Amino acid sequence: MNKINIGKNITKFRRSKGIKQDELASYIGVSKSSVSKWENNITYPDIVLLPQLATLFNISLDELIGYEPQLTKQDIQKIYYELAQEFAQKDPNDVLEKCEEYIKKYYSCFEFLKQMVVIYLNHYMLFNNKEKVLNRARELCIRIREESENPQLIKDAINLELLSLIMDNKPTEVLEILGEDVKTFSQDAELISMSFKLLGNMNKASEITQICIYQNLISLVGNLSQQIVLNIDKLDIIEECFKRAVGICELFNLDELHPNTTANLYLATAQGYAINKQNEKALELIQKYTDVCIKNIYDFKLKGDEFFDKIENWLKELDLGVNAPRSQQLIKQSVISSVKDNPVFVDLKDEYKFKSCVLALENS
Repeated sequence: MNKINIGKNITKFRRSKGIKQDELASYIGVSKSSVSKWENNITYPDIVLLPQLATLFNISLDELIGYEPQLTKQDIQKIYYELAQEFAQKDPNDVLEKCEEYIKKYYSCFEFLKQMVVIYLNHYMLFNNKEKVLNRARELCIRIREESENPQLIKDAINLELLSLIMDNKPTEVLEILGEDVKTFSQDAELISMSFKLLGNMNKASEITQICIYQNLISLVGNLSQQIVLNIDKLDIIEECFKRAVGICELFNLDELHPNTTANLYLATAQGYAINKQNEKALELIQKYTDVCIKNIYDFKLKGDEFFDKIENWLKELDLGVNAPRSQQLIKQSVISSVKDNPVFVDLKDEYKFKSCVLALENS
């Protein structure tokens, strides 16, 4: 349960108003010793006295008892990264308990609940009972979409709920919700950009367009990587998808701009080559994966570049800012395991280049 800070708060607000203990006691109609006991957390004021105290100090009841139902974006980011770091260092069940304590305290702060869903989805693999964590994430999503009045937040909660179903290996439920037909791609960003152009604000219009290009670019390369995975036994499709995707990556310098995207591409293609017994090509892609992870992912932060020179403020305003959603330690563990423990690469384990890549990933 949350600690009630009413005693400390009575002291703080009384002193800020220049009120003595005996003056407060006289105003409320209690003894000075009662006020002293409140302030030393020996006893609490009767509930009927709380409105009087809040009125005297000109504060809300929430402020008086130390209850904070809402959090700023900065507060949410701080708590998220504190918990993400603890997931890497402590027993995940203990951290999960701490997460639930935060959730109880800020159960009406739906932006915060959304980020608790995100942290559960980013760390569920640490638990023996993964289904329980994913179910809890969906419970929070349901609360957000049923209780929040923010349309974008509701949309985000639905998407996270669907993602959790995929992680929980429940594709049928996803298709029941979404259907099987692809909807027309949203043009919201383009319309916003056009509106700023008509208003004469070319700089803002250009910023919106850059953001749109950036997101579509990451999505395009991600979909090409997924196409490789879906056709993992078809060498011709793998090579064609990789040729097109790597061309985009090189053209837009994605190794540095968004290394997670290129790392996923290199890993997917390496797996495709390995499955098709193209071991030399697989090793080349494992080396590329290793290089980009060591250089740009282990200490990953989202950023723009000379082409995307107007997206920095947008990146900073993302829910979690520019930092990675998991701790550096967990990211490194995941990267190492994706090569060292990958069953697809079993025939490569005795190769010098493979061993050197694993060693580089472990020692960097």
